[in-house]
Amino acid sequence: MRRVRRSRARRPRLRHLPAAIREADWLDRLVSGGLVACALAIALAWWQLVLPGGWDGVRATVWGVPGSAAVVCEEDTAPRDPRFWTLGWSCTGPFTSNAGDLRIDSVRLFMHGDEPPGPTVAGRISGPGATWMWPDGETEWVFAVALAVVVPVLPGYLLFVAVTVLEPSNGWPRPRRKPRAGPAQMGNRARRRRKRRPRRTADPMA
Repeated sequence: MRRVRRSRARRPRLRHLPAAIREADWLDRLVSGGLVACALAIALAWWQLVLPGGWDGVRATVWGVPGSAAVVCEEDTAPRDPRFWTLGWSCTGPFTSNAGDLRIDSVRLFMHGDEPPGPTVAGRISGPGATWMWPDGETEWVFAVALAVVVPVLPGYLLFVAVTVLEPSNGWPRPRRKPRAGPAQMGNRARRRRKRRPRRTADPMA
């Protein structure tokens, strides 16, 4: 049975995008531009809000400074925090390291629980310039790291869809294959044909 060789999908290159944009109609341009704008907005929010929190949580957990904070807390409920629906306590207070050599006037922290935490909460900070303390026994830093890892997938997918919308009707040009260096080699099919070909022997009566 003869196998059908599947052709590789054509991939866009940056130098092909201007021509594709010129060939696209206004609706495709509008949709593609909107997807690019959404991707850039998500990437900017990730860079400003999500990534710093995830990186601060990793630094505090792995290389951070242990200590404690004397906190004043306010309850967080779903109506007050509609973004993540967290139920717990948002606290602020001065931080002092266990060794006593580092003190920060005010740090923020979040804790789960039915009763308000305190008056002192133990945790870790990322360093002298930290504004957030990660309490011992809480896993909020895991949530922050997960967001920092997962969120970049969405703008990447939106950019992929935006480029796909602009794909020309005849497809993207195929990338040029680099010529192989060295002498020409016999392919597998030629070898098989050569093996099946009967060998001609000289006729002694001729």
